[in-house]
Amino acid sequence: MVVVLSLVLLVAVEAIWAVRAYRDMRTSYELQISSVLEEATWRYATPSMDGNAQISIGNISRFDAFVNDGLRVAGLTTEYRVEVLSTTDAEPIVIMAMGEVPADGGVISVDKYLAPIILRLTVEDPHAEILDRMRWIIALQILSVVVLAATFAYLLRTLFRAKSLERIRRDLTHNITHELKTPVAAAYAATDMLLSDEELARDGERRGEYLRMTIAELEHLSTMIEEILRSSTEEYSRASLRMEECEVGEVVAEVVASMRLKYASREVLWNVEMDESVMVVADRFHLLGIVRALVDNAIKYSPADAVVRIAATERGGETIIEVGDHGSGISRSEQRRIFDKFYRIPTGNRHDTKGYGLGLYYVKSIVKHHGGRVELRSSVGRGSCFTLHFPRYGK
Repeated sequence: MVVVLSLVLLVAVEAIWAVRAYRDMRTSYELQISSVLEEATWRYATPSMDGNAQISIGNISRFDAFVNDGLRVAGLTTEYRVEVLSTTDAEPIVIMAMGEVPADGGVISVDKYLAPIILRLTVEDPHAEILDRMRWIIALQILSVVVLAATFAYLLRTLFRAKSLERIRRDLTHNITHELKTPVAAAYAATDMLLSDEELARDGERRGEYLRMTIAELEHLSTMIEEILRSSTEEYSRASLRMEECEVGEVVAEVVASMRLKYASREVLWNVEMDESVMVVADRFHLLGIVRALVDNAIKYSPADAVVRIAATERGGETIIEVGDHGSGISRSEQRRIFDKFYRIPTGNRHDTKGYGLGLYYVKSIVKHHGGRVELRSSVGRGSCFTLHFPRYGK
């Protein structure tokens, strides 16, 4: 609010300054016209012996020449008209006139009283000329207001983004703390039971069960750490990618097999549509990683009976891989930020859907460094579909 008021105040100050500058220039112009008339009158008039001016009104062209000379010396190129008016009647009457001024434009008239006549000089209104002189001043004022407005907008955007990043950081801390504590606590509990209960330790079957539980939790912990380290890499240069000919069908089959084990407790309907022998030149390790990340998200953000669709085809020199679901979907307002690092759609302090906001950032980074792109189609309540476009023969 303060920023908006400051900007409005600035615009008002600039407008007042421009109006005052215009008035000053107009006043200066009128003073120049008066000075020209005064000089022309002085040259035209014949002083009498008593010091009063006397005018020979029989030669107005002479007076016109003096006015024209005065305007030229003053650097004024305006159209003008000179008149001689008699003041013997109630209303001044034009006796003689010379010159023309535009009938459709404004005019400025200056009078010189020399009884019993009036010498009048009429010129074009300088409004257009003054504005023309001020065009660069006005342009600079407008530019300065635009620059300041843009600066204010950038500062506001930076402040709001900093606030958003702080919220993301806070949510990330909560999520990471919760997820890291779970496997550590489970492994600690299983190990503690084996150490503290001798009878349990002697039971080979139960001991093996607890040890397998510990190994599983430690593997889970290791996977989470690797995901964070992998996704924290800012750049994947071409030199760091081990490009090779990959059969997409094999990659998808490997991902599906690993996801079946990970989500063995859930009902997942797999709909795999694969053209025969779809190939792509890519880094197989990262190709597995991005497909796994998309499939993992598709299951996590779907109801208990998840439906996951994976399709691949070659078209127009590209290898296209699609991963879709019938899950909760992503609103249009969130879609533009969904690929940002550490960004997660706000759900409050909930941990039913685990993650760090790194998966889609990793997907976009890898696809980009393969020379491809990622497209998203999604609507709330109707699911999402991520489409990966890879150059068929590599970057």
